[in-house]
Amino acid sequence: AEGIPRPWRLIYYRARKMFDPNNYKGRYTVEEKEKLKKYQALHGNDWKKISGLMSRSNLSVAMKFSEIKSAINYGPWTKEETQKLMNAVKEVMKRKLKTENPSSPSSLEQSNTDPWIECEKLYQQLPWTEIETKVGSRYWRQCKQKWNSVLTSKLTKGQQLYRGTNGLRAKINLIKRLYETKAEDASEVNWDELSSAIGDVPRTYVQAKFYRLKVSSVPLWKRKTFSEIIDYLYEKKLPELEEKL
Repeated sequence: AEGIPRPWRLIYYRARKMFDPNNYKGRYTVEEKEKLKKYQALHGNDWKKISGLMSRSNLSVAMKFSEIKSAINYGPWTKEETQKLMNAVKEVMKRKLKTENPSSPSSLEQSNTDPWIECEKLYQQLPWTEIETKVGSRYWRQCKQKWNSVLTSKLTKGQQLYRGTNGLRAKINLIKRLYETKAEDASEVNWDELSSAIGDVPRTYVQAKFYRLKVSSVPLWKRKTFSEIIDYLYEKKLPELEEKL
């Protein structure tokens, strides 16, 4: 882990995922989904055993079962669903803060307002499968995406960072900041610092916007290195965006 600015545990999990041959098997077939349901009924949530039976990674079978175990709503979020999500996140955060500092009452308990919404921990390492269970009608990835959207709206007080003129300025700022980092790989970028510079939004939000920007603007981006993508955006896309302002 020396030289990589991340905790050793995260590096270990990332490496294990990268080098697990069962982690890159493509989409699940209808037959595989039925097998997964059957094995889960037989073995419960023993994902290690099930992964061996299906030649898929532990994480893959666990996350896929999360998606298919019940009827999932793919339409717009209702107010009731959003409120369930908010309550679920608040509940797990109360427990998390109490565990980390049991002698001090959390800000969640001290106030009826939402000071907790400003804590960066609210979009890092949340137990999404638990939150999914509490919401009921959405699977974990939908909950995570919706929460990032809610949190971004809260942090920006509802401003549309990526719409109209604000959107142009945000993209210009993002490209310039990335270019200034002189990073050779995405792992070298301090996304938290970059997120604050862009508009005090979750880093996952900025990473998603960068992904859309490169996909829509950089030809053959899959064949380019991270630094080549940034150089292209800076040299080709940036002047185009600045001209539109």
